[in-house]
Amino acid sequence: MSTDFDRPVTPTDDNKLARKRKIRALLAGGLVLGVGAAITLAAWTDNVFGKATFTAENWNVQGDFSAAGTGVWDEYDTVGTAGTFNYTSTFNALSPGTTVYAPVALRVGTSAGAGGAYAANVTLNGATPTTGPLTTYLTYTVVSGVSATACSAGTLTGGTAIVPAGSTLATGSAANAVTLPAAGTAVPLCFAVTLPSTVTAAQAAGKTTGTVTWQFAATAVV
Repeated sequence: MSTDFDRPVTPTDDNKLARKRKIRALLAGGLVLGVGAAITLAAWTDNVFGKATFTAENWNVQGDFSAAGTGVWDEYDTVGTAGTFNYTSTFNALSPGTTVYAPVALRVGTSAGAGGAYAANVTLNGATPTTGPLTTYLTYTVVSGVSATACSAGTLTGGTAIVPAGSTLATGSAANAVTLPAAGTAVPLCFAVTLPSTVTAAQAAGKTTGTVTWQFAATAVV
């Protein structure tokens, strides 16, 4: 009986052996390359993170309704917390031809940290509501640049009317009629409300406006 060991080696056998060696070498090389690629990718993986916190600038407008302009500043920023005008003494007992006066001052916060980083443009909106039985008969004017002392004395000279004399209470100012400088410089205003002499006792006697509210609508100048 003969075996492969007894058979002479032919050129074909040599070729087969050579091909097997090449395949083994390629497979071994492929495994080495695969391992090398995995190590290279891991070495180039990295991260960078960044974070920040954002805060809006503090800004607000304040009012002073004190009769003498003594600097009783507050926010008064809702209808429910509105400041009360200090009108001269006859405001609750008007007669035809009577005018009553009330000062108010406006400002932004006194510094950047206290809400004064930006100036403000202010528009005065007309009074609401206007349904009270006396409201129809009253007129008013608002003058900027009049001190509290002068206003209480009924002296409006030297100021600038932002609401013309003879206007109804529902009348507001032009847009951005008042500019408040940054950092808390106050701007004084004077409200003067009149019951015209042409109004008769039959029309107005004993009547009231009820509570009416004006709004100073301010916009930051950024």
